[in-house]
Amino acid sequence: MGRIFFPLRDFYDSTIEYVGIKSGLLLSRFRTRDILLKKFKEEFLINDELDGFVRIRSEHIMDMVIFIRKQIGNLPQKLPSVDAWRRIHDFIELNGPIDIMFIGSISSVTSRAINENPGISCLELSAVLEKRHNYPKEISKDVAIVGMETYDQNIVIPDKLDWDGGSNLSDLFDCEVPSEAGHDFIDQKFLDYLAINGHEIEAIHWRNFERFCAEYFKRQGYSVQLGPGKNDGGVDVRVFNPDKAEKPLILVQCKRYKKENKVSIETVKSFYSDVIFEGAEKGLIVTSSYIAPGGAKIRDSRSYNLDFAEHDKVKQWAKNMWKYNK
Repeated sequence: MGRIFFPLRDFYDSTIEYVGIKSGLLLSRFRTRDILLKKFKEEFLINDELDGFVRIRSEHIMDMVIFIRKQIGNLPQKLPSVDAWRRIHDFIELNGPIDIMFIGSISSVTSRAINENPGISCLELSAVLEKRHNYPKEISKDVAIVGMETYDQNIVIPDKLDWDGGSNLSDLFDCEVPSEAGHDFIDQKFLDYLAINGHEIEAIHWRNFERFCAEYFKRQGYSVQLGPGKNDGGVDVRVFNPDKAEKPLILVQCKRYKKENKVSIETVKSFYSDVIFEGAEKGLIVTSSYIAPGGAKIRDSRSYNLDFAEHDKVKQWAKNMWKYNK
């Protein structure tokens, strides 16, 4: 592929738009640049002269977009095609050479099938490849994986595209963001971002932290009630056993603090009184920081039925809710 010559401003605009279409998240120019500088040291990124011009190969732009998508949790850190190509290669080595057109047609054949069947699954595409294009059953799924990945990474934006415009990533940090899905507490695209950027959980809006915690328990199969956010008496989330909804199973207090700000012993003692008052089986303090020294000792010495989910565990919750966590 040849080089593309266009203004840096246009490079940012098109990159942000493409990433937004794929992930649902709109990044600022500054965040886009910061992410790219983690790996790419091109002069145009370092100088950041918006009216200057960029000369770059389209496949290099594709590499940059893939990197950004990985950094915001929109792609797995190891792309499935890596192993799929290895299995295809092993099959060819074992069964003898295959016409080069077989490999060269993967992109065009799979793209056509995907366009004809929007939303087609990998297994469905595999069946199409076997029946209509005579791909060997042994590698049809791997060919489908490669084809779907290639299709997904195409950086050409269709003329006709049904897209809602996405959500500003900055909203996760600046204001409450109710789920667009309605039945969730927080959208998957934000969870995906936090799965890869767990160190930023302490900086998200406090209400989104409460939503994050509620979503975690919802995904464990519990019935979950998110509190109003204000004047809630210190109880942010109530977790119920679906079969016993009379009293909460767990009361949750959420503390979105910077790591240097610890949850006080006084908070631990005060919250336990809420657990007793509501007759919950136990309480849980969830914090992006840590419980102050002595908090666990007070709990243990007084036999408080309290658990703590601190910094590292909360980051693991985000990873557990990542769409690529299997």
